[in-house]
Amino acid sequence: MAWDAYVSQNLMMPVDTSGNTLTSAAILGQDGGVWAQSTEFPAITVEEIKALAQAFEDLGVSTLTIGGQKYLRIPGTDNVLRTRKDKTGFIAFKSNQAITIGFYTEPNVTAQTCNRIVEALGEYLNNLGY
Repeated sequence: MAWDAYVSQNLMMPVDTSGNTLTSAAILGQDGGVWAQSTEFPAITVEEIKALAQAFEDLGVSTLTIGGQKYLRIPGTDNVLRTRKDKTGFIAFKSNQAITIGFYTEPNVTAQTCNRIVEALGEYLNNLGY
């Protein structure tokens, strides 16, 4: 599986005619591995990935740290985790084996646009068994 292509050709494609893209994106393994990531994706630790995976199960988690930056959790769904910090944030989708994650910065890309992009790829990978 060419995971880098999923990141570059799905998550990091321009979202409008101005050429705006997600700030960064990645596909992570729930076990703590990084399957693929964009160039600007923050340096993430195994512990941060595992805490992110656990947060899908623990609705009491109110903040998440990625790349050393703390983000406030906002309402999501069973498979979708949403966060925010000022005008930035990330959306994460948990599939069978992976976590698809995209970072956005408003006003270039809205949280809603990021959500649509991340969920679409996450659902696709989930349907493939990943």
